Amino acid sequence: MSTALWLGLAAGIVIGFGLAQLMAAARGTSGRSADLRPDVPDVADLMRQMLSASGRRAMVPVILKLVDEMLAPAQAAVFVTRPDGRLALADGKGLPESVVRGAEVEGGTDSPPSLSGLHIDAAAPILADHKLRGFLCVGGAQRRRSEAQAIVSMVAGLSGLAIVQVERLKAIQDTANVDDLTGVSNKRHFQERLAAEIRRARHDGTGLSLLLLDIDHFKNYNDTNGHVAGDDVLKKMGQILRSAVREDDVVARYGGEEFVVLYPGATKALAYRLAQSLRRAVESHPFPGGQRQPLGTVTISGGVAAFPQDAAGEVELIRAADHALYQAKKAGRNRIIGVGGSDPGLALNPSERH
Repeated sequence: MSTALWLGLAAGIVIGFGLAQLMAAARGTSGRSADLRPDVPDVADLMRQMLSASGRRAMVPVILKLVDEMLAPAQAAVFVTRPDGRLALADGKGLPESVVRGAEVEGGTDSPPSLSGLHIDAAAPILADHKLRGFLCVGGAQRRRSEAQAIVSMVAGLSGLAIVQVERLKAIQDTANVDDLTGVSNKRHFQERLAAEIRRARHDGTGLSLLLLDIDHFKNYNDTNGHVAGDDVLKKMGQILRSAVREDDVVARYGGEEFVVLYPGATKALAYRLAQSLRRAVESHPFPGGQRQPLGTVTISGGVAAFPQDAAGEVELIRAADHALYQAKKAGRNRIIGVGGSDPGLALNPSERH
């Protein structure tokens, strides 16, 4: 049996046992099983959802659903820890319109995040490998405060276990899914994720966007600076792209000097904004010999397409993004264009500006 399978089995047993205890505790706190909401999610299904998540953010809806079923709170919020140590609101329930996803606050293991409009009755840190990965907060729960705190602490603990398992499995799988030169995902892995994310988008009714990008005048760079220098550009491009995307986004080398970024849950407008930040990061990087490029520096062009607005499936989505990329090249390069030739970034919703 493979290491990944052993890890999955062990974690599944632990998490499943923990969820069973959680539900039993929820029944026991009131003394009457009838007080537990009848539509409590299936233990095995929640375990599967937690272990199949691609990262912390993908676990957030599962965490919120579990808390809602157990406590029926007026408010709930899940924060995730950013690389700089600050906490960012991943998602929530019952929060005022003034509170938007991505809002950043200070926080630590012993100090729940404080956010205007969020009233906290129970909170617990989400820890994985002894590191703070997030925070779960609940307000207005339909339980006594001590009971709510016990349930929130158990949900946070199970979430931490799931994060550890997902990260370990991902580390094992990455060895077979990574492009050797650039360090980003390879084309095969991208195609698998694209198919999976489209299935998820169809099932959940959420959006999905894709950026196809190409290094401008890359042949000229190779001819002028040599292929070794060209390989260095591809390596650095992989680093820039990986450092500039969100945790659950997928960056892959699509072929030659082409890369692709998959934005799960993102509208075309948000994907356009994220793609522009990538373009600016590449344009401002001091690549050796970049001054000999036709545009005076190494640049990229890209096309953005969204599912289901621009395509009904994987092939159509890639084709739509490729056509937008062609339009960006034709318009002078060093630019990002959305399908239709318009600037979808102008249509950003207020909640997407953070």
